[in-house]
Amino acid sequence: MMRWITATLVLLATSTMALAGQGDKLAHLYDYRWQLVDKPEQTISTNEAAGMLKDYDVIFFGEMHEHPAVHLAQMELLEQLFRLNGKMTLSMEQFERDSQHLVDQYLADEIGEEYLLEEANAWDNYRSSYRPLVEFARARKLPVIAANAPKPMVVCVGRSGLEVLDKYPAEQRLHIAKDIDVSDGAYQQMFIDAMNDNSAHKAPEDSNSKKIMQTMVKRSFAAQAVRDDTMAESIALHLEKNPGRQVLHLNGNFHSTAFLGTVERLQRRMPGLKIGVIHVMTEQEDKQGDHSTPPGTLIIQVQSLPHKFVKSENREAWLGQMMEKRMEQRKDCPQ
Repeated sequence: MMRWITATLVLLATSTMALAGQGDKLAHLYDYRWQLVDKPEQTISTNEAAGMLKDYDVIFFGEMHEHPAVHLAQMELLEQLFRLNGKMTLSMEQFERDSQHLVDQYLADEIGEEYLLEEANAWDNYRSSYRPLVEFARARKLPVIAANAPKPMVVCVGRSGLEVLDKYPAEQRLHIAKDIDVSDGAYQQMFIDAMNDNSAHKAPEDSNSKKIMQTMVKRSFAAQAVRDDTMAESIALHLEKNPGRQVLHLNGNFHSTAFLGTVERLQRRMPGLKIGVIHVMTEQEDKQGDHSTPPGTLIIQVQSLPHKFVKSENREAWLGQMMEKRMEQRKDCPQ
């Protein structure tokens, strides 16, 4: 039975890579294709992609969270990069810095997976999306960086601004990057544009409401910057202690697209690094998007995920529930 399952998985992976090499429409949600940024019509294999990336110090893999093809591609790329360079480190947005000791204990077989997921507040899709990568690292004794900022602290910054960080005990403050950049620039504008595109953040008419909205956007960007700078600092600290390792970092597309966000913040901390970015794009985005600014070093094209909502009232109800949940989380913020 196990041999049959193994053979089936190998066949699926092989079929996926074969389909990716064809110019046809992607066949299913596990299917993907690697594309060159300057020659989008030319596709390459995962092996070729790894060969192109093997000399990079840090590779950012921007992802669409919960997309099966993206997580399959991440696993296959990590495997091929490890084959080319055994000194690999896996870095993850999906674990937060205050859980690094738990991740280390799990990798050392000192605690079990259930305990790790419960105590480290792992993402809901850990088992289906990230377990294979962590298990690959554990089996080969590769470090895993819990790179992200603790969510409760990020939520509090979104509520009260960066000033709230000064109210945390010194030991807890260490879980957030020392320096947070909220200055004007391309990344901030991209963030504001993304919020404006969301109907829940449409600009109000009266001046008082506009001021309130501007404050909310400013604090929301500060919360985003806390994540970006903390992930960048986490990677930098690891490389300072472990020179010569190659880091594959997983984060949402927005954190690394166009070499902005976490990428530019890591580059400031370690200017000499050679950094590559993998950007995920759906077939529809590829046809409609503006390609004048390269979104990354390589592109992975995937099928679009199903629509989260069709009816606006369903979406608004969901947004309302999300806001209530966030308000509840903010009750624990330091005053």
